Amino acid sequence: MEFLLANDFLADLSRGRGSTRHLYQRLREAILDGRLAAGERLPSTRQFAASLSLSRTTVTEVYERLAREGYLEGRHGSGTYVAMHATTPARATTYAPLEATRISEWAKRLPRSRSIVPTRELVHDFRPGLPDLANFPIDTWRRLAAYNLRVMSNDVGRYGEAAGLPRLRAAIARYLAHSRAVSCEADDVLICNGSQQALDLLGRILVDRGACVAIENPGYTPAAAIFEAMGATIAPIPVDADGIVVDRLPRDARVVYVTPSHQFPLGITLSLARRKSLLAFARQTGAVIVEDDYDSEFRFGGRPMESLQGLDRDASVVYLGTFSKVLFPGLRLGYIVAPRALQAPLTAAKWITDRHASALEQLVMADFIAGGHFRRHVSRMERVYRERRQVLVASLDRFASAWLSLLPSHAGLHVTAELPEAFDVDELVRRASEAGVGLYSIKPFYRRDARPGLIFGYGACGVADIVEGARRVGGILRSMMPAVGFEPTTNGLQNRCSTN
Repeated sequence: MEFLLANDFLADLSRGRGSTRHLYQRLREAILDGRLAAGERLPSTRQFAASLSLSRTTVTEVYERLAREGYLEGRHGSGTYVAMHATTPARATTYAPLEATRISEWAKRLPRSRSIVPTRELVHDFRPGLPDLANFPIDTWRRLAAYNLRVMSNDVGRYGEAAGLPRLRAAIARYLAHSRAVSCEADDVLICNGSQQALDLLGRILVDRGACVAIENPGYTPAAAIFEAMGATIAPIPVDADGIVVDRLPRDARVVYVTPSHQFPLGITLSLARRKSLLAFARQTGAVIVEDDYDSEFRFGGRPMESLQGLDRDASVVYLGTFSKVLFPGLRLGYIVAPRALQAPLTAAKWITDRHASALEQLVMADFIAGGHFRRHVSRMERVYRERRQVLVASLDRFASAWLSLLPSHAGLHVTAELPEAFDVDELVRRASEAGVGLYSIKPFYRRDARPGLIFGYGACGVADIVEGARRVGGILRSMMPAVGFEPTTNGLQNRCSTN
């Protein structure tokens, strides 16, 4: 019998004609969904090529590939046929409702994946959490990476230790002891893929369903999301001028997550009295304190405050750090300094999660620290960020002090400013974006009792852009105030952010 293909099927095959890949995909789909039935005979390569205005070579290549993969079979003296086992039974026309999909309770608790602050392509962008990438010594990093690839040691080419490479762990321990007064040895350090994975690992070993986890309010939203996904009950604890209000901590808190050196997002430093109270709370209740020291390498004034972990005498504090804020966000390397009792379960959790962090990145980072490049980079960037911070504070004071009140802050890569009560921050952010300025509200970081305010990141914003951005913000504030019934004060709101 002469083989004929339907006109609509020929038209579908003809789209993208000349493409071997296109013809292969269309024929394969037709076999799988049953349009070409098992045992059905295909036209000869000459006939098929002529009907599609293709070269015979193209059709022959497709036939041969489909035959190799088991979709077609040749019968001597008879032609080419669809293999008897190649087609897939027709799909059911009814489907179970989406709610019936068998995903875990953990998966159902996951928040929608999104950035902590929106990404915008704006000239004068005060986006927090970004370091200056232009000043990173990329040539040095590239040279160290090339060297480690060239020698291709066992550390690079084989599976490594779940806790991390000993060289890097030792380098981090020495650095933390000198710069942050962290009490640790190399064996106390576990390398992970950034602070986000550190929190995930801690949640896995510390948090059972229904456990109480206390966090700062406002605070670092992704931390709360991780613990909630583990089934924890979140207790938001207010923050005042001295940091987290320890007296408000629930006695059944299993974990207390804090950012004591540079509170996120307000920028406040946890006072010594509050640090002692927090450690006493952990000693009395058995709670674990998670100290996230996310960007305290850069300090611009005030008395240097040692880490909370350095004050701990009861093995209550887990210390977290990351290289993302100091070097570049794409470097997914962080570390955990944990009490001895938590090290074995943390290492086991790391191993079962992803075995170990990238060996190459660990080696390059170890060489970067050992060669003095890390310390020099931090020292250089501290001068750069100090200037930007001073310019930002001075510019906001000049152009917007009648409406903005800067909160005290002596470290990190951002400052925070409060606005008058009931001020429409979303409208300010929208107008600023239209004017080419990236502003970011602190409202998303509150779980309750949110106050109007802005977080100004200056890590990735040059001096000229800071000045012009502040000038535009001042103009927008001036235009908004009469409309919402606010009057600027004669002397401006008190600026409590030191310019040292």
